[in-house]
Amino acid sequence: MSKKIMLICTLAFTFLFGAIASGFSATANADRPKLPQKTISVSSEGTVKVKPDLVYINVGVQTENKSSKVAQQENTTKMNKVMQVLKELKIADLDIKTSQYTIYPIETYSEKDKSSNVTGYKVLNTLEITIRDISKVGAVIDAVTANGANTVSNIRFTVADPDKYYLQALQNATVKAKAKADTLAKQFGIKIDLPSQINETSGGYNPPIIYSGMDSLKSSPEASKTNIPSGELEIKASVGLVYTY
Repeated sequence: MSKKIMLICTLAFTFLFGAIASGFSATANADRPKLPQKTISVSSEGTVKVKPDLVYINVGVQTENKSSKVAQQENTTKMNKVMQVLKELKIADLDIKTSQYTIYPIETYSEKDKSSNVTGYKVLNTLEITIRDISKVGAVIDAVTANGANTVSNIRFTVADPDKYYLQALQNATVKAKAKADTLAKQFGIKIDLPSQINETSGGYNPPIIYSGMDSLKSSPEASKTNIPSGELEIKASVGLVYTY
């Protein structure tokens, strides 16, 4: 056998052996279990308390009569008076909208005939009013009830720009969560950098403050002025951070 042929055989064997060895090594690495990733997970909640600057209120006129037409006419007359009062209170037209207008029969059951008969009609006309000066809430209620409105309900205090305060709450939550992570890392001698995951876990801000159960209000000269305290809104945000080390 010539030296040239022997050299070719030697190289071929070396290449084949190396490939087999690499295959065994890759298989061994693949079979080796991966170590779990070490992480620090923290979460926190941020809160912002704010005074409401916007109020929604439902004001209605309810009338009854044997004639549906008369009930509607009486309702329209009273509601026009309510609308005039709202304009005098500087409530803009865009801040007044009809939320409900219903006409339904009043039925009376007769024991003698064992049946129900329509004895009249009820008309309910309700406005949703937006009040942008919350100091006027009591004055608006007093004015409309003194001029024909006999239902006031669903008073909701809120803010005109909730996102502004929600972002503040979210920032507070993030600062608190990072402080937690830094404290834990320092306690165990761990170095952390930027979080590998940032999760906003909150869904928004708390519902507005609602007052209800003020239907069928009656106003009289002797009655004291209506006072509706606005309280404070609590806007919350939550965040979760995950650090890998």
